[in-house]
Amino acid sequence: MDLKASQPFIYQIFSTALKLDKVSQAYLIKGSIGTPTFEIAKYLAKSLICQDDDGLACEKCIDCIRFDEGNYADYMLIDGSTSMIKVSDIERLQDFLSSTPIEVKKKKIYIINELENSNKESLNALLKTLEEPSENIYAFIVTQNEAKILPTIISRCQILNVLPTDKSILLEELIKEKIPSDDAEILSSLYGNIQTIKNVLSDEKYIKCKKALYEVINALNTSFDEAIFVIQNKVVPLIKSKEETRLFIDMLAFIFKDILRIQAKGDIIFKSNISIIKDLSLKLHYLDKEYLETLLSRGKIDLNISTSLILEHIFIYIKEIENGKN
Repeated sequence: MDLKASQPFIYQIFSTALKLDKVSQAYLIKGSIGTPTFEIAKYLAKSLICQDDDGLACEKCIDCIRFDEGNYADYMLIDGSTSMIKVSDIERLQDFLSSTPIEVKKKKIYIINELENSNKESLNALLKTLEEPSENIYAFIVTQNEAKILPTIISRCQILNVLPTDKSILLEELIKEKIPSDDAEILSSLYGNIQTIKNVLSDEKYIKCKKALYEVINALNTSFDEAIFVIQNKVVPLIKSKEETRLFIDMLAFIFKDILRIQAKGDIIFKSNISIIKDLSLKLHYLDKEYLETLLSRGKIDLNISTSLILEHIFIYIKEIENGKN
């Protein structure tokens, strides 16, 4: 990772801390959706155990490789992007931190990805862990929604703000890597790292969500009733988990944003499917409200609401507002 070029502020802060041996025990790495927050957290964490002491992680030594492969004994990941973080996860973390370090560096490192996907009990349990830090324990907490994190947790971390990735450059790099143009356009809008995009590309969840996306936008172009039918009979049976629902809505929001761009006479990203974007731009007259409702619906995924109802609601809302009933 070329952190110096892509994130010069974070590079300067962390490299200086390493040189002066003043690395903070807890960092909050925050950025908007699509920024490489998690990738940066892993890179900084690796820098603490890299065998090359001249700077940040070399990503070539055996410890960097073991870290990437999940074989570094003194590292633990809690990933809120795959499931809700529970109290039991924090208790497991506390057990990990209380054990004696095994590796030569004698540093315990943990990353909590997407901490916002936690309940109140989990956040309170984590707060207690951060309030009583032990020597040589380092936390990297990642979030794309700082508002859902306790202010008391934020106050105990050094904050590193991740700058948005230049999407046009990322898209060019993906095309050079021979990633299909429609995949490159969709995924570059959601993620900011080539390796992450390559991993997502072959993930069954993305494959299902992409299929569902094409089904529903083609149906929406036919009629609002057809879109609701497709959601109920094709999308809901296909997309069941909260993670899949979140990814599908993010992809749908990407389409809606492109339609808004074309309505505003701007440049669009989804150029490989420009014809359907143009058709939908003529069909959807209240897309600013529909886009907002889509984002609000995404925020309800972690509530005790059926994901099928959330997906159906988006398209029922579109039908009603386009027909003047909302």
